[in-house]
Amino acid sequence: MTKTELIKKLSEKTGVQKKDVKKIIETLFRPGKGIISITLKQGDKITISGFGTFYHRERSARNARNPKNGKQVTVPKRIYPAFKPAKTLKDSFK
Repeated sequence: MTKTELIKKLSEKTGVQKKDVKKIIETLFRPGKGIISITLKQGDKITISGFGTFYHRERSARNARNPKNGKQVTVPKRIYPAFKPAKTLKDSFK
Protein backbone atom coordinates (compact mmCIF):
# COMPACT_ATOMS: atom_id res chain seq x y z
CA MET A 1 0.00 0.00 0.00
CA THR A 2 1.36 3.40 -0.93
CA LYS A 3 1.03 6.60 1.07
CA THR A 4 -1.63 7.85 -1.37
CA GLU A 5 -3.66 4.66 -0.98
CA LEU A 6 -3.37 4.89 2.82
CA ILE A 7 -4.59 8.49 2.77
CA LYS A 8 -7.54 7.51 0.58
CA LYS A 9 -8.53 4.56 2.82
CA LEU A 10 -8.25 6.60 6.02
CA SER A 11 -10.30 9.38 4.47
CA GLU A 12 -13.03 6.93 3.43
CA LYS A 13 -13.09 5.18 6.83
CA THR A 14 -13.12 8.34 8.95
CA GLY A 15 -14.92 10.86 6.76
CA VAL A 16 -12.03 13.30 7.17
CA GLN A 17 -10.90 15.17 4.04
CA LYS A 18 -7.88 13.73 2.21
CA LYS A 19 -5.83 16.93 2.67
CA ASP A 20 -6.31 16.75 6.45
CA VAL A 21 -5.44 13.04 6.57
CA LYS A 22 -2.30 13.75 4.51
CA LYS A 23 -1.25 16.49 6.95
CA ILE A 24 -1.72 14.13 9.91
CA ILE A 25 0.27 11.30 8.28
CA GLU A 26 3.12 13.63 7.32
CA THR A 27 3.20 15.11 10.82
CA LEU A 28 3.48 11.64 12.29
CA PHE A 29 5.77 9.83 9.83
CA ARG A 30 7.93 12.43 8.01
CA PRO A 31 11.55 11.17 8.12
CA GLY A 32 13.66 13.37 10.37
CA LYS A 33 10.86 15.83 11.12
CA GLY A 34 7.85 13.72 12.09
CA ILE A 35 6.75 13.02 15.63
CA ILE A 36 8.01 9.43 15.52
CA SER A 37 11.47 10.41 14.22
CA ILE A 38 11.91 13.24 16.71
CA THR A 39 10.80 11.09 19.64
CA LEU A 40 13.18 8.26 18.70
CA LYS A 41 16.10 10.69 18.25
CA GLN A 42 15.47 11.96 21.78
CA GLY A 43 15.91 8.41 23.06
CA ASP A 44 12.26 7.86 23.93
CA LYS A 45 10.01 5.10 22.67
CA ILE A 46 6.45 5.15 21.38
CA THR A 47 4.09 2.38 22.47
CA ILE A 48 0.76 1.96 20.72
CA SER A 49 -1.27 -0.51 22.73
CA GLY A 50 -2.32 -3.53 20.67
CA PHE A 51 -0.08 -2.51 17.75
CA GLY A 52 3.53 -2.32 18.89
CA THR A 53 6.47 -0.24 20.03
CA PHE A 54 8.78 2.03 18.05
CA TYR A 55 12.18 2.40 19.70
CA HIS A 56 15.81 2.98 18.79
CA ARG A 57 18.66 0.52 18.79
CA GLU A 58 22.36 1.19 18.99
CA ARG A 59 24.97 -0.62 16.96
CA SER A 60 28.36 -0.19 18.64
CA ALA A 61 31.50 0.88 16.81
CA ARG A 62 33.42 -1.95 15.19
CA ASN A 63 36.28 -2.75 12.89
CA ALA A 64 35.50 -3.96 9.37
CA ARG A 65 37.41 -4.72 6.21
CA ASN A 66 37.02 -2.78 2.95
CA PRO A 67 36.19 -5.44 0.33
CA LYS A 68 37.83 -3.45 -2.49
CA ASN A 69 41.30 -3.09 -1.03
CA GLY A 70 41.26 -5.32 2.06
CA LYS A 71 42.23 -2.46 4.42
CA GLN A 72 40.75 -2.36 7.88
CA VAL A 73 38.37 0.53 8.61
CA THR A 74 36.50 1.63 11.72
CA VAL A 75 32.72 1.75 11.42
CA PRO A 76 31.36 4.34 13.88
CA LYS A 77 28.60 3.77 16.43
CA ARG A 78 25.15 4.01 14.84
CA ILE A 79 21.66 4.54 16.21
CA TYR A 80 18.74 3.30 14.10
CA PRO A 81 14.97 2.92 14.47
CA ALA A 82 13.30 -0.40 15.25
CA PHE A 83 9.76 -1.71 15.71
CA LYS A 84 8.48 -4.56 17.84
CA PRO A 85 4.92 -5.71 17.11
CA ALA A 86 2.57 -6.26 20.03
CA LYS A 87 1.36 -9.76 20.85
CA THR A 88 -2.14 -8.76 19.70
CA LEU A 89 -0.84 -7.80 16.26
CA LYS A 90 1.26 -10.96 15.96
CA ASP A 91 -1.65 -13.15 17.01
CA SER A 92 -3.90 -11.57 14.38
CA PHE A 93 -1.77 -13.25 11.68
CA LYS A 94 -2.43 -16.77 12.93
